[in-house]
Amino acid sequence: MGLKQGMRKTGFQFVLISLLIVGLLSACAGGNNTGGNGNAGSGQQENVNPESSSNSGADSSTGVYAENGLSKEEKVTLKLAFWENGGGREWIDHAIETFTAKFPNVTFDVTYSPTIETIIATKIAANNDSDMYDIFSTSIAGEGIHQSLAAAKKIEPQDDLWDRKTYDSDKTLREQQSGVYEGTGSIEGIMYSLPTTQSVTGLFFDKNLFEEKGWNQNPRTWSEFIELVDTIKADGLTPITYPGKYPAYLNFSFGLAQQYSIAEANGKLDEFNDVYRNYKHPYFTREETKQLYNNIYELGKKGAFPNGVAALTHTQSQMQLLQGQAAMASTGEWVQNEMKESTPNGFQWGFMLVPMTENPDDTKYHMSYTQGGHYIWAAKPELNKQWAKEFIVWLWNLDVQSLVAEKGGSLPVRSDFMNNPELVEKLQDAPKAVMEYMKNNQVKGASFSRDGVVSDINADRANTIVTEMLNDVALGRLDPAATLQEADDLLKKAIESVK
Repeated sequence: MGLKQGMRKTGFQFVLISLLIVGLLSACAGGNNTGGNGNAGSGQQENVNPESSSNSGADSSTGVYAENGLSKEEKVTLKLAFWENGGGREWIDHAIETFTAKFPNVTFDVTYSPTIETIIATKIAANNDSDMYDIFSTSIAGEGIHQSLAAAKKIEPQDDLWDRKTYDSDKTLREQQSGVYEGTGSIEGIMYSLPTTQSVTGLFFDKNLFEEKGWNQNPRTWSEFIELVDTIKADGLTPITYPGKYPAYLNFSFGLAQQYSIAEANGKLDEFNDVYRNYKHPYFTREETKQLYNNIYELGKKGAFPNGVAALTHTQSQMQLLQGQAAMASTGEWVQNEMKESTPNGFQWGFMLVPMTENPDDTKYHMSYTQGGHYIWAAKPELNKQWAKEFIVWLWNLDVQSLVAEKGGSLPVRSDFMNNPELVEKLQDAPKAVMEYMKNNQVKGASFSRDGVVSDINADRANTIVTEMLNDVALGRLDPAATLQEADDLLKKAIESVK
């Protein structure tokens, strides 16, 4: 029995068990969130937001909308679960308001929460189709959750939407997309959600400080980056900060993307991609992985990261950057919106990727987090699913995309936005710095999506011990070689368990 068949054997039971033990997500963009009214049933912040309007753009002389052929008369309420993170909710509220003005027979029942994944988990575990959300955030923690939902046919495929025209143009989503199609995760070749925004991670810094100090804002080789770290250290600042309480934050700048950079430089890109995407052994002891962690270890021995990093939350580490204690922070472009109340006057966001090789012309990879995606529950009535898809297409309207960029601090997904200087000006400084870096460097995106999943506990243990060693490696206290070997041994057991 192969990997994919083994994945199916675990079935939906694995989804329910995994979701029930899921913890709260503490990092990323959830730092400065507010919710709506309290939900006594779940204990989470929740707000029900029914939107409707009598101002329809439809022709009242016919019984269906010309734009999509759906009935004007049949009333539909869509239950929506929205992850209220650092990007706020203004853009989704605008989308709902404009959508229901255009289609007044559709209303929304919205649950907003910064910890929406726990609410969704409870609904899925209850396995009550009528009570489940029609549309819900893809932010569900847990290894293999998304693959298991797809294998159990609990979520609706959305590939067909790429060939739908956007509501405000004559071009399809595929024609309008700004490279996010390639970065959108799929499960066994099928896409179950479409992004409405994208985020890019790396090292963020204060451009004004770098200019004042004469520091290199765009190191193109590993040696140049080491020289920058040494220069910053000599000037009395911590070169790089990250939240050691959530050590995976370090992966935002020293992670999978950098392994792709090394693999391409070594002429092994396809081989590495196959090993990662399809859970093949060895992985943790491959040259790409060993070089990445050895580079972190080298920085650790130089004192590149803060003493006491293990005690830092993501807010505390970002405050080190804003207060001038650290020169760079490992995070994503959402940081500007997340930390807007704490950012001092005169701070200007800059961005760089960490080069892993000695050839300045080698491609730098970044982690591309396509965001704003929503699943559609497959067991809902057909009419609900049709309107849910219409709403997902609506989120690509330029006015919604513009508000996402202006208020949410994220990068849009439409190419006509990215290519229009007037619209680009609406971007906040951090996303704009990302775009500037991409213009001046050879850059590609990578995603964490995998084609299959190994549900054996040893796979989780392998990932866990590598994450748990990060702080000690970053402080120069632990050579990563032995732990990487242990992780690979565990991964081998996990893979063999599903054969």
